[in-house]
Amino acid sequence: MKAGSDFFLAFSYERVMVGRLLHNITRLPRIVGGIDKESTEKAIELYKQIVQAPLYPTDCLTAEVSKVVENTYRDVNIAFANEVALMCESLGIDVYKVRDLVNTLPNDPSNPAANPVRNMHFPGAGVGGHCLPKDPWLFKYGVDTYGKFKVKPNVIIESRRINMHMPEHTVNLLENGLKQAGKDLKGAKIAILGVAFLENSDDTRNTPSKPFYEIVKKKGANPVLHDPYVKDFDYPFTSNFNDAIKDSDAIVILAKHKDYLNLDLTEIKKKMKKPVLIDGRNAYNKEECEKVGFIYRGIGKPY
Repeated sequence: MKAGSDFFLAFSYERVMVGRLLHNITRLPRIVGGIDKESTEKAIELYKQIVQAPLYPTDCLTAEVSKVVENTYRDVNIAFANEVALMCESLGIDVYKVRDLVNTLPNDPSNPAANPVRNMHFPGAGVGGHCLPKDPWLFKYGVDTYGKFKVKPNVIIESRRINMHMPEHTVNLLENGLKQAGKDLKGAKIAILGVAFLENSDDTRNTPSKPFYEIVKKKGANPVLHDPYVKDFDYPFTSNFNDAIKDSDAIVILAKHKDYLNLDLTEIKKKMKKPVLIDGRNAYNKEECEKVGFIYRGIGKPY
């Protein structure tokens, strides 16, 4: 059998997020690219029965490239935010205040709240999920393999490296906070809050928590993973919050689960050996943490 004569063939990539699968499938615009015009038309006829959003016809290759570019674009933008966060840390200023000010420029001066011209992303302790960590490499591989001439994608690959570095940088913040508390990382009990890569989900694919765990373990620490949603992971973890934080020397927030956002820090501090809090997801206010006696370190925060 031959595509285009015996059957129709088209590519239409998913744009789904964990927890919003059916909504995203039916309500988000779809790109539809067939190997020929008739395949595209047939695929659009099919999707019209399901999708309550615009359908954009194109050719198959353009559709496939659009998929990896869409995710690469997001990865690059997150890397920019992460690099700015590192630079703000070095300068002793808060990247989140910088982000808020950058994003004040409106697209429509008569309506400042609508569609800001700038849309700087949030920095964090790393990028996870199925798509973002791999699609920049797939894009590069496709060009290397099928392109008419060689292209060296400096920005894309360097962005991937920046995002891959963020778990290691979070370890650096941990070591710095422990040092202020008079404790070495070696032998320290580290409560890692958040195994999933995405808040309020159980998805652990390419989670930054894994390299973070591996680095601190290699450095001789005793890391304890906690997550209220995750059911399975490569390393041991607990769903018992008190077991995770009891006698810990530091708490490290790697997922912004709702369960972690309103903790009684005063009570938690009483259960810890050392009051060190490393905030990888901007879950807490630095001043409020320090007010109750925590040594606070956060991505892109002054210390």
